[in-house]
Amino acid sequence: MNGFAMPQDKPASEPGFFSSPLGKIGLNVVLFVAGVALIQSPIMDMLVPQFD
Repeated sequence: MNGFAMPQDKPASEPGFFSSPLGKIGLNVVLFVAGVALIQSPIMDMLVPQFD
């Protein structure tokens, strides 16, 4: 077309477990549970300024 050879690069494949839909769903569930646990933890209470 324009005289230049365009490289035919394949996109990088994902690791084996995360290439399946079950792996992606599992990762999202684990991250969601970790986020809820962090929000409910006393660490979040320490980060909130105490207004007196």
